[in-house]
Amino acid sequence: MISPRYISTPKPQLVSFFVCLLCGIALSAAARASTIHPKLVEADVTDLDLIHEISKFRSGAGHDFTYFKQDTLPPVSDEALALAMAVINGIDNFFATDTSEPESSMKHYYSPYAVDKGERGDNVTIPVYSPFGGTITRVTEEVREADDSIVNKRVEITSVEDPNYTAVLFHLNLDDTYPQIFNDYPDIVEIWSHQPDDPDYTTREVAAGDLLGYADMRLSNDFDVAVLFNDSTDDKWISIFELMPDALLAVYQARGVGLADTFITKGYRELHDVAWGQRNDDDWMTLTAIPEPDLLPLLALGGLAALRRRQGGLDNAIQDELPPPAS
Repeated sequence: MISPRYISTPKPQLVSFFVCLLCGIALSAAARASTIHPKLVEADVTDLDLIHEISKFRSGAGHDFTYFKQDTLPPVSDEALALAMAVINGIDNFFATDTSEPESSMKHYYSPYAVDKGERGDNVTIPVYSPFGGTITRVTEEVREADDSIVNKRVEITSVEDPNYTAVLFHLNLDDTYPQIFNDYPDIVEIWSHQPDDPDYTTREVAAGDLLGYADMRLSNDFDVAVLFNDSTDDKWISIFELMPDALLAVYQARGVGLADTFITKGYRELHDVAWGQRNDDDWMTLTAIPEPDLLPLLALGGLAALRRRQGGLDNAIQDELPPPAS
């Protein structure tokens, strides 16, 4: 039996040290577990002062954008369908392969103010920038359903820092510095006609913030941005906001949008089906307007005047409550 005089009690400072150490280890592990994606995004994809609202990740805006489904292909013969699927299955980064997601739009639509879209829209006003440094790995052609004379580009940029992440930007008037067609999908019988690579371009390399071109807002309400993540098991769509550092998220916070506002949870979407084709305000984040620079001094003066009026009203109210002076 050990004599009680040899049983030492740990010093309070030592106990505190180990408690802090264990807490630090636990918090560090939790942080690692919650930090799934690297903060690759160094620049916003457009000038936010031109944007009125942005759709949430897993919203019901637009169309289903989860994983590739055969029924999205145009009607073709069984033989053509089999050939098409054989080709599609061989295309790298063709679409997400994670089939666990319920129907939703797993990208973000950026919608400008009314003056810059729809009937009043053009393809030279809303700039689009590369969100991170990388290489343009695919450029394909898109045609506007409302008017097949309106043609623009779908551009894929694979991160140079981590090639498991590819940003996809839709409906761009792409600057001719970059290839107008590159790594187009192969021929798919009765579905897709391959276009050869554009030989006349300057570069496929981009830095964060480089101007790619302009959103094609002709007869359109928005342009869209997606990110494909090559997981070890599946290719998954993730929100671009998951790749933003705090400094960039703070810009959105200043416009009234927090990180928690940018997405709809998978659990919620599993319980609430999307009603496609119907506007749902809960699918969108509205950015608070930024006053024009010339108006800021006037707004400041107006606020000061209002404060003085309020102060004057308080002074009068206090004066009313005071007893009358002794006569």
